[in-house]
Amino acid sequence: MKAKQVIRIVVILWLVLPLTGCWNRRELKELAFVAAMGIDKTPKVNEYKVSFQIINPGSVALGATGGAGGQPDSPITVYSGTGKSLFEAIRKTSQKVPRQLFFSHMQVLIIGEPLAKEGIQDLFDFFERSHEIRLTTMVLIARGSEAEPLVKMLTPLEKIPANAIAGKIKMTSKIWSENIKVEMDDVIRPLVSQGEPMISGVNVIGDQEVGKKTLNVQQSDLSTKVNISGIAIFKNGKLKGWLDGDEGRGALWIRNKMKSTVIDLDCKDKKDAVGIEIIRSHTNVEVEIQNGKPVFHIHIRETGNLSEIKCSLDLTKVEEITNLEKQLAAETKKEVLEAVKAAQNEESDIFGFGEAVNRANAKAWNKMKKEWGKTFAESKVDVEVDAFIRRSGMRIKPYISEQEGTSKE
Repeated sequence: MKAKQVIRIVVILWLVLPLTGCWNRRELKELAFVAAMGIDKTPKVNEYKVSFQIINPGSVALGATGGAGGQPDSPITVYSGTGKSLFEAIRKTSQKVPRQLFFSHMQVLIIGEPLAKEGIQDLFDFFERSHEIRLTTMVLIARGSEAEPLVKMLTPLEKIPANAIAGKIKMTSKIWSENIKVEMDDVIRPLVSQGEPMISGVNVIGDQEVGKKTLNVQQSDLSTKVNISGIAIFKNGKLKGWLDGDEGRGALWIRNKMKSTVIDLDCKDKKDAVGIEIIRSHTNVEVEIQNGKPVFHIHIRETGNLSEIKCSLDLTKVEEITNLEKQLAAETKKEVLEAVKAAQNEESDIFGFGEAVNRANAKAWNKMKKEWGKTFAESKVDVEVDAFIRRSGMRIKPYISEQEGTSKE
């Protein structure tokens, strides 16, 4: 009897299971894929403006030529709307879209500079609660403008502009390291602790109106371009300033985010005659409390290769390599101290030094955390750099050395 009951239950379950189907299934033709999102502040108090870069599947499809007169259709459509909260603005904007907004493939979130100056703390509660938006979405600040114009920009090479912007920030942080790839989670973590986020900037070079037209990307020399520009630094969640060039690179060294870059060194009487490619870098930050105040010790160990030489240099001599290594260490230290000075001027702990103090001495941290911005700005920072040059590339002697040797003969 028991065996029959078991068989009956198994059969019933087997018959019922297919009835559940795909209860949450959504057809592709019913979805509007959001590639990028922009957030701005409107002139009204407590009102947001959101802009969605939505993929036009017909234009993105391979071989699609599109509109009248042989002109291609835009690969994207941008919808905008306003609301007293992000959620309200998104829902109100969705009324304008003939399909359901789908955020799972969103590549970038762009925040307008005016909004960033007012504060970004309240923006990320919605994103962290959403089951659809990935916290690996990249975050950028629209430098010198609102976010909406950047969401509307068209780009070459990549049909979907959001992919182009994401690709640019990945490449610039990977091969030049004056900018940093920041995801939503990277912004949220310092906002809920004692640190401050660093977020790369993006801006438009040229006429924004021209950049929205397909004609702009049909030229070999674009009149309007999207550019990754600087690193935004914050205090209490509000945009305070920007790090550019060496300052940005120095900040990445401190944060142990340096991947690769190029540093030019002097060679005898020639300025910037030797190019060094940094291929490896590791940073360690330690803190000690002296007379109730924190002192930070930054130790950087980096490895580079000779990538270009425009002077007479005998690489077979150890002292020549040693001299270059000393120069490299000194230049790295200079850039790190420039970044420290810039951050201290804004009382913005973008390096996570406060967390380091808390880990090292919780009692000392409890005494100084209320005035941490001021304490950080007055803190002493020591920097030590060990630089090593390992390879000279496929050539030992520079061309200039051989030319000088030939002329002497």
